[in-house]
Amino acid sequence: MHLCPNCAADIIPGSKFCNRCGDKIVERTKACPACQEESPLASVFCHHCGFHFEGKKRGSERRYEPVYYLDFDPDTLTEQVKALFFRSLRRRVEEEHNPDKYSDYVERFYQSRFREIYELRAEQIAEDALIQWERFGSEGLPEIDQRIDRSFEGLLDFFIIQYCPDLNGVLLPPAILKYEKSQSGKTDMAVMIRDFLDFDHEQEVFYFDFITMRQDLLSNACKSFLFAERMEKVYFICDLSLKGTCKEGFALTDKGIYWRAPFDKARKCYYQELKEVKRQKDWITINGHFFTANPSLNLKLFKLLKKLKGWKPISTRQKEAADAEF
Repeated sequence: MHLCPNCAADIIPGSKFCNRCGDKIVERTKACPACQEESPLASVFCHHCGFHFEGKKRGSERRYEPVYYLDFDPDTLTEQVKALFFRSLRRRVEEEHNPDKYSDYVERFYQSRFREIYELRAEQIAEDALIQWERFGSEGLPEIDQRIDRSFEGLLDFFIIQYCPDLNGVLLPPAILKYEKSQSGKTDMAVMIRDFLDFDHEQEVFYFDFITMRQDLLSNACKSFLFAERMEKVYFICDLSLKGTCKEGFALTDKGIYWRAPFDKARKCYYQELKEVKRQKDWITINGHFFTANPSLNLKLFKLLKKLKGWKPISTRQKEAADAEF
């Protein structure tokens, strides 16, 4: 069965119009430059002579290589999506938790109610991918990748936080789950930072009120690593120095992160310029620069920065809301 490009209803083979919305189906084909016969718009090869449609592009144009490879067979697509999920689960466990426990996460998947939840979501993800493929063919592959990636990220967070707290090693706050679809300019950054870092469960020293903060400590932070601009909103300062001098530590603002590690120079990275954040065994790197606090804070900050990647500074209205709530 083919799907209507307008309403996604099943189309009876040979039909020229959709039986639900009336959209004309016959036009959703393309002519083969080799044999002049018509093939479905999404075809990669001609159905008559085997001509490779992608091969007609200029050599200077690179063909998009999908992150999630699918053959778009309606009979097996859901199973393909399920297999891809486990590949993403392995990558997540290796990146954020203990790779040696991957089999434990898989076992928990099959033993928990999450398996039933994912059965339904896998069908939805597969159906959405097939609709995109039927409509746009290979040109829709980037969008398909993005949709699958967003879906998997949300599902993995839900599974790992809700069903695997004893396997994770670090207690991740459930509040993280509400930020699956967070967007720059549409999400309260102050509240988001508070929810991700879960300050109440951290042993490090944080300062939020810079009026009551000891002036020598504030001065040390500003001289050592916190070189914020005049109108930049500083959400907090974390003191990571051994003697409590605030000469090493980090701070988050509405524009980026500022930090200084022991025996290293001060660093900063604006969210808008954040290209890469990686988690190592006992530390993380931000655009290739070393950062560490403690295992729990490292992981939560790692997840937060991945969300903030590419975000622009917040508006004046958002700053006012942040001042009132943070």
